[in-house]
Amino acid sequence: MKKILFIISSFFLLCAFKIDSESYVNSEIAAERKLQETLPKSNHPIWQTLQKSKIKHNTKTGLYSATHDDEIKKMVGTEIEVGGFLMPLSNGTKFKHFFLSKRTPTCFFCPPGEPNEVIEIYLKKENKWEENLVKIRGKFSLVNNQELGLFFKVTEGEIIK
Repeated sequence: MKKILFIISSFFLLCAFKIDSESYVNSEIAAERKLQETLPKSNHPIWQTLQKSKIKHNTKTGLYSATHDDEIKKMVGTEIEVGGFLMPLSNGTKFKHFFLSKRTPTCFFCPPGEPNEVIEIYLKKENKWEENLVKIRGKFSLVNNQELGLFFKVTEGEIIK
């Protein structure tokens, strides 16, 4: 009987820890979002268009899905310009591949904003790191990276002044 009570109480303690750790993560995310609201963000009009994509998150599988507005679908294959903040994907001071975010990054491990506020960028040539708002020009396409929640990409990009 003592063994059964021990197992049952252990189960409840583990469940309580899991619930507590989930609430901790959720409170960290909420705090991160609140901080981001106080920081600079890009007001480039293309972000308003991209936010018309409806993003869903499946909590069971952890995957994201996107349904894109017709206005966004018409942008595929066209050259666009968009302003945002660089989020490098590798160490170093020069790079060609990175994420561009509408919001100021505050933590390397915490993606800023929602999935429809981030674009994967591939530049034609390496560029130096820039911590301020930049403008990118390149060819727009849609991608479907459900694990990372990435749905937009710009290739043949260049940073314009």
